[in-house]
Amino acid sequence: MAAESKILERAEMYLRKLACGVNPLTEETLPENDTCRQERISKCLLYVADYLQQIVCPKPKAAKAEKPLTPKRKREQANQELALTEETLAKFEFSEEPLSLSGIVRRVNALIPEGSGMMPLMYADVAEVLTQEGYLQKQEGVAGKETNLPTPQGEEKGFVRAEADIRGHFSIYTKCNMDAQKFVIENIQKAVAQANARLARRNAERAAREASGIANATDGRNEFAGARAERAGKEKFHLTEAQIGNFAVDESPLPVSEIARRLNALLPEGANIEQLYFKKIRDWFVAQGLLEERRSVVGKVSFSPTEQGLAAGILVDKRIGKNGEEYEAVLYNAAAQKLVLDHVNELA
Repeated sequence: MAAESKILERAEMYLRKLACGVNPLTEETLPENDTCRQERISKCLLYVADYLQQIVCPKPKAAKAEKPLTPKRKREQANQELALTEETLAKFEFSEEPLSLSGIVRRVNALIPEGSGMMPLMYADVAEVLTQEGYLQKQEGVAGKETNLPTPQGEEKGFVRAEADIRGHFSIYTKCNMDAQKFVIENIQKAVAQANARLARRNAERAAREASGIANATDGRNEFAGARAERAGKEKFHLTEAQIGNFAVDESPLPVSEIARRLNALLPEGANIEQLYFKKIRDWFVAQGLLEERRSVVGKVSFSPTEQGLAAGILVDKRIGKNGEEYEAVLYNAAAQKLVLDHVNELA
């Protein structure tokens, strides 16, 4: 064991010198173009050196300070709409360390005054908005389970794909750096609207149950499910010829999320019509053989234009994300935008 420890110590020393751009055998400075002098390689070498140091000289674990027992906050009956004022949101504590989406939601809910009876925000409320705007999309996670992970557009905003072992279980999820946290809070009112719509549905369900006077719980749930579907049923997304004519085709290539946003903006305010998700447009292009799905070795899903797609005006723009990695952004030029308009009522 002593000999092995010496080898590890020497390996650690070699790695640190290489990370600093020094040949550990000759003490000469490495050439500028040497692989070890690349920033990302240097950081990896230092990381491994730190890991070896922990093996050779492990730090004693500090005794955990006992947390004072605090009474659990009594759960309230939420029957009031959620309202987050600018003054309330100004108290949100941003974190230099990346936060999960659920962590952001917890911090927002902690700002709700106790005893207000307000409907709390849920993870699904925020994820729904970010998915609709094209910053997240359902991708394959652990054991084939779908999870919300950032798109290239989301990565530009600071949403990061993260992996971790949580209580012994491997997990893939989305973390938000400082820019992403600020973006979520700046757009939190959209998620608040989702929460309040959920409350309205719940209140409508309760009122319908009371009005119907259903005694049998099971029968009542079945009857009410039909009534709820009838009340909540919205028309599928569609546009009239006049509305389609108001779409301003952009000569600059657009991401599919922006096309979806502009199409939704053509709907009359308050119309009982479902909004169009960018995935509907993307999936239509896939069905037409103009886009094809690709899956990386780690299960990350991306889409690229086929030869027919390139001919139809779908472009690929190579960009650099916030993590320094290169990715391909799929864009739609004027011809591809017109193709969407020609088939817009087939997309929903």
